[in-house]
Amino acid sequence: MEGFKEKEVIYQRIVMYLIIECKESKGHWHHNVEKAKRRLRKFNDAFNNGRSEITDAMSIGQQATHMHHIFPRNEFPVIADYVENLIALTSGQHLQKAHPAGNTQVIDKDYQYTCLLNKTESIRRNLLENFGEPLYDFFLFMFVLDTGLSTDYFEALQENDFVQVAAGIEINFPNK
Repeated sequence: MEGFKEKEVIYQRIVMYLIIECKESKGHWHHNVEKAKRRLRKFNDAFNNGRSEITDAMSIGQQATHMHHIFPRNEFPVIADYVENLIALTSGQHLQKAHPAGNTQVIDKDYQYTCLLNKTESIRRNLLENFGEPLYDFFLFMFVLDTGLSTDYFEALQENDFVQVAAGIEINFPNK
């Protein structure tokens, strides 16, 4: 039960932070979103040689220059400035796969699912294999998943239980 209490305290802190952040100006929000993108780009350049977090035909020989919101910032502004909601992609992956035909108002749900699973692996490597300097927070990632997938499944998970995180994405992702 002790671990549950710790998670509850962390979630309460997140909620308080979000209430305070919502009261901030919109300009400050945009600044925080851009700051999160810069943090991810810097981390990815330093520890992943600037490669995409998703290895596919569009990533070969290309640099990850686009920091993509897995859950769109216009639909989920409360998690828009979390590095746990960003994934480093090549321009082709971003503008052809994540947003078909470059239409950033459209999300390819299958690719969003792929992004979530790959982001899970990136976070797992960072936290459990000490891949790079510490960037991610497991419980913030759980908050991102609960928010983006409209569930409370992830808040109940034990810290760093990435097997259950992947299972939860499978269970809670729409149309999977």
